[in-house]
Amino acid sequence: MILGEEARALGMQEKWDLLAPHLKQHGREALSYATLQQGMEYYVDDLGYVAFTSIRHPVFAPRVKRIVLADPVCSREDLGEFMGRFLELSPRAILAVASEHCAETLRPLGFKANCVGYEPEIPVQTYNTRGNWKDLDQIKRARNETRREEIAIREVAAQDLDRAALDNISAQWIKTKKVNDREIWIYARRPVFEREEGVRKFVAFDREGAPIGFAFYDPIYEEGSVVGYSANIVRCDEQRYRRLATSIHMTATDVFREEGAQTLNLCLAPFVELEEGRFNDDRFVRSFFDLSARFGNEIYNFNGLAFHKSKYRAPKKSLYFVSNSLLPSNDIYLAFLTSDITKSYASTMGRFLAGIVKGTLGGSEK
Repeated sequence: MILGEEARALGMQEKWDLLAPHLKQHGREALSYATLQQGMEYYVDDLGYVAFTSIRHPVFAPRVKRIVLADPVCSREDLGEFMGRFLELSPRAILAVASEHCAETLRPLGFKANCVGYEPEIPVQTYNTRGNWKDLDQIKRARNETRREEIAIREVAAQDLDRAALDNISAQWIKTKKVNDREIWIYARRPVFEREEGVRKFVAFDREGAPIGFAFYDPIYEEGSVVGYSANIVRCDEQRYRRLATSIHMTATDVFREEGAQTLNLCLAPFVELEEGRFNDDRFVRSFFDLSARFGNEIYNFNGLAFHKSKYRAPKKSLYFVSNSLLPSNDIYLAFLTSDITKSYASTMGRFLAGIVKGTLGGSEK
């Protein structure tokens, strides 16, 4: 176990040296690479590793709970044995974004699993990156906007990034969000402007050559090879260019296709198409997710995120919220809290009630 100050003291290279052998073999999930984020804690052994945050709460977690980010990074065959070892040291665990295989493996170990939404997975080798007016109108409009505005999109090496300009884009982007006074993290990792092993960094420039948006793509690994990428960091001047993120994704897809990549994962569309998941074990969790889809936009822009991702018409991969708590619905709040989506129970419920009032009066955001 690598906890607290010991975990925070790990440098980027030190962490990479420790975890990369497992990550390159088994980092098959969209958020696997995000386990390298500064601030995560770890359990590591010969089978793999798991990344998590620790939390105590006087009501919901009087004894420490570990909130795991994504699937444990180990082989599918070893997952049950690996999690058994981890649970011996940390018996109270939450996996906020787990694959179907992981959920299925953990249910016999006393966990409840509920579908939390889906990830769109663009099939890189066959996807129509030019778009059309029938099914992929968002992509067609994005391409037209890029051409009309004379926007250039290209991959940029980390040492050549304009850090000040990208910081400014981030700051302006954050101001337009529901959570606009801080950087959230974990499930959407903070941008790193230094070199990161395997991460691809694309930047969009206006006709004057000034940066107006960027997307960083984390590698997805399988048996030592990069098989795809996940779009974990996307920030653009959305006030001037509404479809710029789509254009960056399509440019990146064209590049990745030439290199033989198979998948571009656009990451979680939360709280939608829950009925498509195989597991919905806890009715209170399911009800909370349903209510969040309808009224939770005052907490975070769940609706807008899901609506945007639906426009790609990509194959969907269901994901799961998995907990071994007697009341897994309480663990949702803990997951929000550790990722800085919310700061307190009072503020969460206040925003949630505001969303219910707004939605009931017919003004909920679409």
